Amino acid sequence: MSSNEPRLRGSARRRRGPYPLGQLPDAVMQMLGKQLVHRIAVGQGDINGDDFGTIFANAIGGIHRNSPLGIADVVLDRCAWSVKTIKRPQPFTATTVRLISGRNSPNYSLGISDPHDDTEQTGRAVLEVWNARVDEALAEHNELRIVVMVRNLESREFLVFEEEAI
Repeated sequence: MSSNEPRLRGSARRRRGPYPLGQLPDAVMQMLGKQLVHRIAVGQGDINGDDFGTIFANAIGGIHRNSPLGIADVVLDRCAWSVKTIKRPQPFTATTVRLISGRNSPNYSLGISDPHDDTEQTGRAVLEVWNARVDEALAEHNELRIVVMVRNLESREFLVFEEEAI
């Protein structure tokens, strides 16, 4: 424990991933770059979420679950990541990105058979399912992060950022 961290009593969950949130180490970024360059060199330049899950897991020394269930795609110790990829023509100048919250079926989870009938209800349902998935992941892991790769691999540009899943 560093001298800057107070000792605390109680059972509050302490969030300590392998590195500070949003500060991916240089070694991780270099490993990501190496793996991306390799895939481009062997003709596998179109990288989807599962591919990036494997690449990210290798870069941090974690395990890629490669499962359609839950949102904890990559795990290292008691930290988990939901892994996302986005294609953008110019990743470095994008001011906003749109993440798709997949694996959240309003029909299956909450019985909404026509999601277009009441879009506000559908939106609330998707958020409810997402929040339940976050709770489920946090019951198993001390910390849940979202790591996103924004890419245009045709021009060999990509960036990676990380946020806390809340």
